[in-house]
Amino acid sequence: MADWEAFYRERDYDRCAYLAGEAMVDHLDRFFERVGVPGTLLSVGCGPAVTEFALAERHPDLDVLAVDLSATVVADNRALAAERGLDNLSFAVDALPDLSTDGRFDLVYCVATLYFVEAVADALRALWARVAPGGYLVVNYPTEATREWAREELDPWRRDEFFHLVRDGANLLTREEVARATGGEARDYWAAVGVGDEPGAERAPTAYVRREP
Repeated sequence: MADWEAFYRERDYDRCAYLAGEAMVDHLDRFFERVGVPGTLLSVGCGPAVTEFALAERHPDLDVLAVDLSATVVADNRALAAERGLDNLSFAVDALPDLSTDGRFDLVYCVATLYFVEAVADALRALWARVAPGGYLVVNYPTEATREWAREELDPWRRDEFFHLVRDGANLLTREEVARATGGEARDYWAAVGVGDEPGAERAPTAYVRREP
């Protein structure tokens, strides 16, 4: 299992470039144009929270709770949020496949996290349980295309240390399986935000599912 606590404690990470976070918040804004700006958002597996900081700054009426399994990165994020005066952004330590976070949220957002979870069906159910009636789940998930990318394009250290589940095909999903786990209609998030034909969309498929009111 990847040691994320050691990763954040011992390695430098660049908040500005982390997981294309600045682009991801632009995608979310386009999604909001389609479905409306939520009142509450839970982000699971936030890491350095580039997307979450940008969301909180752009949407001061949006309450964002971001969770990660690393106490180190959560502490870093809390300090930065306080420094920036972002009262609508909070952080907690939590992790899939089981979540201790209570409550339901208008949007549950989980991107670049299921790659590192073996019990992905349990994780999907935990995410779905936090979606409020009328709300949405946005989640990306590993597939055969992700596995091919991990095997052929990742350097051996990243592949074997962090992406070994994907490498071994231990946690691959399809959009149909996302739909079955949630009981809703899983639609293509990238198509909804207008980037379905961009490089990388195929290896990082992302679905959105609406919970009926």
